[in-house]
Amino acid sequence: MIRSVFFDLGGTLLIMRRDRVLQRVLQDEGYSVELKRIRASYEEMEPGWLEYYAGHHATGSAAVEAYRRLNALVIKNLGITKSAKEAERLSNLARDRREEISSSIPVELYPDAEPALSKLTSLGLTLALVSNAPPDTSQTVDELGLSRYIKHIVISGIVGYSKPNPQIFRIALSRASANAKETIHVGDVYASDVVGARNAGIRAVLLDREGTSGAKDCERIRSLAELPTLLTAPATG
Repeated sequence: MIRSVFFDLGGTLLIMRRDRVLQRVLQDEGYSVELKRIRASYEEMEPGWLEYYAGHHATGSAAVEAYRRLNALVIKNLGITKSAKEAERLSNLARDRREEISSSIPVELYPDAEPALSKLTSLGLTLALVSNAPPDTSQTVDELGLSRYIKHIVISGIVGYSKPNPQIFRIALSRASANAKETIHVGDVYASDVVGARNAGIRAVLLDREGTSGAKDCERIRSLAELPTLLTAPATG
């Protein structure tokens, strides 16, 4: 019986802003790049970045540096400059201007997020957040009012472990007093959410909003509205 549900944040509950922040920085520096190209570059580079940083304990400034490195990888992958020095300069700008640019971009939940959280809360389930994100993400969580539903928040930039490292999930299990066998984790990135949850013995569900994931070995949903029904179904994949 499922008693606890863990959620990823960006791309699952929260509409991602990092793509738009990076696009703005690049535009201001004279590089015109479509948002979908930036999003695709993040998707391509994140698995390798996750594999490296999942094995490192990083908090505070070290966590901020880890995300700066991801931006550098994304920029290099876009092919907009052949200069490694220029890619580093742009990634530094993205880091330094993140708060400024983010403040001009609305913080938005996906339309299906709050109804799903409300429904699951009404069913008596324990909800937790397990997110690979910088330390200041806790402020965003507060702004969104997610604490009305989610009582346990675990951010990689604070605890020092990133998905798919099982330790971040174990921390969440401990804080929520949850049993791994009675828990489901929902997220939109296979390499971190599915692999990470499985590493911790947790049932994983991939949120594939666009239906474009090639993953065949895991449970998939297109909307968070599907979760209440899924909770009563046996695991597949």
